[in-house]
Amino acid sequence: LDVLLQKGLIVKRRGAGSYIADDSFNNRTVFFMTEDCDRYQSPALISGLKEQLLNSKYELRSFSCGGSVSEESKILSRVINERPAALIIEPAKDLVPDPNLRLIEEIEDTGIPVIYLNSSLGKIHVVSGNYEGGRDLTKHVLETGRKKTACIFRIDDSSGRDRYKGYIDALLDADAGYDESRCFLMTYKEEKEIISGDSKKFASFIDNHLFGCDSVICQNGMVAHQLIFLLRKRGVSVPEDILVACFDNDYYSGDSGIVYAGCDIDSYCKTLARSSVALAEGRSATCVTVPMKISE
Repeated sequence: LDVLLQKGLIVKRRGAGSYIADDSFNNRTVFFMTEDCDRYQSPALISGLKEQLLNSKYELRSFSCGGSVSEESKILSRVINERPAALIIEPAKDLVPDPNLRLIEEIEDTGIPVIYLNSSLGKIHVVSGNYEGGRDLTKHVLETGRKKTACIFRIDDSSGRDRYKGYIDALLDADAGYDESRCFLMTYKEEKEIISGDSKKFASFIDNHLFGCDSVICQNGMVAHQLIFLLRKRGVSVPEDILVACFDNDYYSGDSGIVYAGCDIDSYCKTLARSSVALAEGRSATCVTVPMKISE
């Protein structure tokens, strides 16, 4: 049964048994579900992944869930009905209980391979070296002579948590001192408010805790871009007064004064495509951690 399942000749239905697969389900489409298809690195990732999959005669269809559990549920139900060759999931919040896990288990039970991107939740995942990146980026900032470093991280997803842990360990290793008041820990909702310029809490953090700091390490380029805008509005020079560092080398990172740590998008896309095609064709795949590099 396992061999037939891998070949796509049968499907398993949870609590019902095994059934002969409908030939119409044997397609060569990979579904990609993410928080927002237009969000900073997503367009480049989607474009690169499409190109890599096309080399193996597969096509990509991308879906945005907008960080909504109900929208995620609709997309997952569509996966069950349309039976793509594989499903790539980039969860918005992977440190909180997900009511859609049963739907994902049902998808896996039908033989559709599931690959997690930027989260180690699944059996097969492709992630960034977030802890190492957080440690190395913080160490790099400290080595420039900046000793009063603040941070802005997501606390409801594993990438932010691991980057934050790397930040703390780098400070402790360098005897630079950890000051909790310099740490702005945000949720997905708060991050959206910051990016749109609607966060009074973020403005208060800048006014009450950043002055006196000489550097800030941000979750991503979108947050860094908004931070620089608000700092310059207050007469603070970047990077002369405050050096800004961030993760993910997207188009926001072209701003002068930003130091960033990020993975090579091309390597990411090739790794995801190889894993998707291998699993779709019944071969094995392994979990992969893509290392980050620091650039200025």
